[in-house]
Amino acid sequence: MRALVEIVVWWAVLTGLTVIFISSVSPVELLVAVLAALGAAVMAHRMRRVAGGRLRGGRGAPGALLALPGSVLRGLAVLVTAMVTDPAGATVRHLRLRPGADAGWAGALLAASADTCVLDVPADDEAVVHALRPGAGAVEEAVAAKGSAR
Repeated sequence: MRALVEIVVWWAVLTGLTVIFISSVSPVELLVAVLAALGAAVMAHRMRRVAGGRLRGGRGAPGALLALPGSVLRGLAVLVTAMVTDPAGATVRHLRLRPGADAGWAGALLAASADTCVLDVPADDEAVVHALRPGAGAVEEAVAAKGSAR
């Protein structure tokens, strides 16, 4: 039942995206979109199963996602400033992730900001980050354990 729900969700999203990207949809184009999306949905489900991917360790994710847009804008401002001036505040930090946070999604959110680069993820609960600012940003605070930056 869970597999069927996943395939239906994939199918609906892929069909919707295909129809949105076609300006005027004829019946033939709709049929092709529906069938192609169904095949892609089945393959996406099978690939996820083969890869063993599953959501885990979501602790801190909602706060990090809420902080992401502001962090991206702040990161762009810091990056532009660093390009004009000397980036003397740049630093490399080792972050211990908060318990229950997965390094995969935490690293992706940390790397989304223009002023932060994830250099390494040596363990499931640790990330090495290069930042153009000395202080932690909002996303970094949301995913890192309190007092973990070193």
